[in-house]
Amino acid sequence: MSMRTIGALLLICICLIPGVTMADNEGTKTEDVHAEEKREECKVCGMYIDLYLRSAGELVHKDGSKEHTCGVACLLRILEDEGIDEFQSISVHDWNTGKMVDARNAAYSIGSRVIPDMIPNFIAFETTEAAEAFKAKKGGEVVDFNKAMQLITPRGQTVPFRLQTAVTTGKGSFGMGMGFSYLRRDRIKLGSDSRDPAKFIRDRPQQPRAPRKAESYGQSIFVNYGITDRLAVLMNLPYFERQTGQYNKNLTTGAITTTGADAAGLGDLDLRLRYNLWRSTIQDKWVTMIATTTLPTGKFNKEAISSPALQPGTGAPSFGGGLLFSYSWRDLWFHSSATYIARLENDDDYQYGNEVGAGVAVHYTPTYNYMFGVELTVADVEKNEYQGVKVGNTGGTRAIVNFVADWRFLTALGGNFTLRASFGLPMYEDLNHQTIGSREQVQLGGGYFGNLALNYATRFPFIEE
Repeated sequence: MSMRTIGALLLICICLIPGVTMADNEGTKTEDVHAEEKREECKVCGMYIDLYLRSAGELVHKDGSKEHTCGVACLLRILEDEGIDEFQSISVHDWNTGKMVDARNAAYSIGSRVIPDMIPNFIAFETTEAAEAFKAKKGGEVVDFNKAMQLITPRGQTVPFRLQTAVTTGKGSFGMGMGFSYLRRDRIKLGSDSRDPAKFIRDRPQQPRAPRKAESYGQSIFVNYGITDRLAVLMNLPYFERQTGQYNKNLTTGAITTTGADAAGLGDLDLRLRYNLWRSTIQDKWVTMIATTTLPTGKFNKEAISSPALQPGTGAPSFGGGLLFSYSWRDLWFHSSATYIARLENDDDYQYGNEVGAGVAVHYTPTYNYMFGVELTVADVEKNEYQGVKVGNTGGTRAIVNFVADWRFLTALGGNFTLRASFGLPMYEDLNHQTIGSREQVQLGGGYFGNLALNYATRFPFIEE
């Protein structure tokens, strides 16, 4: 399966995303939409307005033209971005009666057990008394329009590249996409000491070989879904094309030649479950538990057992877990994680090392369409084992800095499309090596990596009341 095949399959799947009206929840109003009319979409998130009439907002521009949003949160984001004074009128639906009321005079619930559209889950009421009655049943906090404007952020969440967000955006939240990655390593690491591979082998008369470089081209398809308002699942299936280069020395003549090897195939299927343990009432702080596993869909080639960098798969499952924390403050999102992964031995008596990891991310969202950020992740990996013996030149510690950005460039098909990109470098590496007489068995580090992903996101109108 090539990169083009994976990309084509994903694009076909995106085109098959349901574009028809789904069954409305109890209490949701419906109205006829003429077949020849284009379904109106929320310009912030792209969701179809006719699926969210109970929570929809209305903005009337000064020229009399109207636009609608899927709910209060997206309405507030437009007001924050364009300014309240740019509109002739601003209206929201009363949650109980469906009556259109002036948004500036309405009362709002936030942080209840009901998520009608987006995060934060603002719900509008004509009177404070009605909002307080809803709070008594469903929890949350009651705020006025001015307070709601203070609480709104350009995005209800941001999504890191190398760690997970603690935010769960509600039942029916759906995303899918494809990703492309490139990784290059081209420095020999003796612990934390970095060496040029060519100089390394030249300076060691008895060194018969040394790694020269390793490259990996990856493609993946991924799907995520909100099973409940607090439980979400992610599935990611990668495909790798890997190449390695090696220096070989004739110990008699000292002549140095180069050789190379390559391998390609599916990687292991990555499954992740996130369960939100706690979130603040105004939904600016989240604590979530994560459980992970990989299934051995990728092939482990015993003939290349001395070259882990060429293996598409590990040949055995892994299991992991950890805690996630996310916090938003105005235009900034902060994410952190602490995780542990245990890897099992495969049928060829080879076991990849267990891993302890941690990460932090800071994302800046100037508007709801853009995100820029930096992420730092640290992983400490134990040595691999073969037939119960530790492999000396495996495992170690890596600290990676990753510069990230995304652009929500299109609303269509009842959702939005986002282009995501990242570029990363190792900040610190301390990799294991093994000395055998005058020879060294070493690992490659250094280099850089990049990622590019296209993501589609929407939410199907499930409301847990």
